[in-house]
Amino acid sequence: MLFFLWYAALSYLILFTIISGCIYWYTKEKSFKYYVFYSTFLLAYLSTKDERIYIPLSKIIDSDILLHYNWLIQVVFYSFYFIFALYFLDFQKFLPKVFKKVRLFLFAVIGLFLVFAFVSIHYHLYTLFFSLFTYFYLPIVLLLFFYFFPLALKHSDKHKYFLLTGIIAYIVFALLAFILSYHKLHDYQPLQYFIIGIIIETFCFSLGLAYKIKLINDESVKQKNEQLKTRHQLEITKLNALIEGEEKERNRIAQDLHDGINGDLSAIKFQLMAFKNKLANDVGKENLDKSIAMIDTTCEQVRTISHNLTPYTISQYGLSVALEQFCNKMNHSSLSIDYQWFGEDLVLPKNRETSLYRIVQELVQNAIKHAKAKEILVYCNNLEEFLNITIEDDGIGFDENKQTKGIGLINIEKRVNYLNAKMEIESSNQGTTILISIPLKTNNYDFNSHNG
Repeated sequence: MLFFLWYAALSYLILFTIISGCIYWYTKEKSFKYYVFYSTFLLAYLSTKDERIYIPLSKIIDSDILLHYNWLIQVVFYSFYFIFALYFLDFQKFLPKVFKKVRLFLFAVIGLFLVFAFVSIHYHLYTLFFSLFTYFYLPIVLLLFFYFFPLALKHSDKHKYFLLTGIIAYIVFALLAFILSYHKLHDYQPLQYFIIGIIIETFCFSLGLAYKIKLINDESVKQKNEQLKTRHQLEITKLNALIEGEEKERNRIAQDLHDGINGDLSAIKFQLMAFKNKLANDVGKENLDKSIAMIDTTCEQVRTISHNLTPYTISQYGLSVALEQFCNKMNHSSLSIDYQWFGEDLVLPKNRETSLYRIVQELVQNAIKHAKAKEILVYCNNLEEFLNITIEDDGIGFDENKQTKGIGLINIEKRVNYLNAKMEIESSNQGTTILISIPLKTNNYDFNSHNG
């Protein structure tokens, strides 16, 4: 029975030494590094309990010295196991100062016992090492365990239950084996309790390991998502600054057109009208009437351009009315634009409304200019969580794969990204359908709930 347990424990330890080493190499998670150290020294300790290993060693090394090395190995693997448990239970995150002090203390203890081992062997003080282990090391380790146990229950994640169960079993069976065997090397029966504790701990560790790996993966995914979110937010900030700059420039140009060029054209018109009244020649008056009519047409065109550059109806009447007015103005004898708004009216921040207006404006103008469309459908559907904008035309379409992106399409994609929206395009020689889906709940802000 003992040898079956012994081989089972060795097999478990070798397996999880390899697994922990691989996980550490992949994740650089320090808890697995210390588990490798612990299991390596524990394997060395258990190896000396096999007669096939112990008897040849006792012929080379004095049995008393070998016994002292066994006590030293126990100090080392218990200390490494304690450090492993602290890392595994994430004490370095929620109690960093205490964690560093305890880890430093355990390393100091290992160094101190190395000195004790040398002194006790050199001066044949064989009871010194055992007394220090029994009355100094074990009580301190147990006190540390009872100190950290409630803290682990309070702070650590769910994997704590697996590991703490294994640790309790490990401590109980290790103490039982220690009490029964005391320091008799060849009394094998108490050793089986220690090995049972190792097997139970290793089994619990395997369950905790699975959960810990899940936590590591979740943390990795969370960090990647946060990085993507930060990167996306940075891109949105840049796009926002760029779009705001464009809108300011559009407003400036629109103001210059309205106040400057339109004002100059109106002044020229009045001068021509005054000159016309002084003319007696009917032919001259007729020519002046044509010039005045051309000026009126030009003024109207300038006003249209100015309005397209700065859609004042958005701030006055909202997005739905502004889009309706735009579509109505674009309607003429050779072009039909059908505009529909479904759902409740929508009030968005001005920069978002302006971006949506620009997207529809650019797509409609592209359908007219490039696709030679005669009929265009513009449908907006407020679905509370999303605003879907569908634009269909009967134009000649375009090849999505071969089409070189022009400035207009680049601007559309830029604004779509700024709105965190999705755009789908289906095009053929029978026409083009474009669907844009804009989320209305961004950063926990529900735009529909703040409608005026």
